[in-house]
Amino acid sequence: MDGGGKAPELGDIVEIRCRYCRLNLDASVAAMNADGSIAKVQCRTCRHFQDYKPPIPPEQARARQMQRVMRLAQKHTGTGPRKGVSPSRTLDESPEAVARALWEEATRDAQAWKARPYDPHRSYLPDDLIAHKVHGLGVVREALEGAILVLFREGFQRLPHDVPPDDES
Repeated sequence: MDGGGKAPELGDIVEIRCRYCRLNLDASVAAMNADGSIAKVQCRTCRHFQDYKPPIPPEQARARQMQRVMRLAQKHTGTGPRKGVSPSRTLDESPEAVARALWEEATRDAQAWKARPYDPHRSYLPDDLIAHKVHGLGVVREALEGAILVLFREGFQRLPHDVPPDDES
């Protein structure tokens, strides 16, 4: 993309948010509006023609992805908002609320796609990000001999790790 103040023309390369790749990528200008603004572009990676969408900042993309992952985790684990429970408590010092605040702090800058699927046969280290089928996204707090202490949204769980596989040969 040209760093100067020149308006883009047909065939110029611009940065876009590709709706197919779901990434900020380079694209070629394919069509212009009458006022000289970009109307259509062709992604140089997937080759799809699409309406021009400006790139989004990486922090915003990460926040969107975390929200999407958390919605999926809530859907699968049933830890979402419950009917009849008022979310407007100003200061909640219950163990669940404290664990939730710790979890939110620990996963604030986490990239959910880097989470390792939980498997009791794997080895984990403190601060590893894991994805559990039941509990959702979690952060390993302690790695002990044969067990790990993991902080999940609903609280701490002790899970086995480094379990040798059974040999049934």
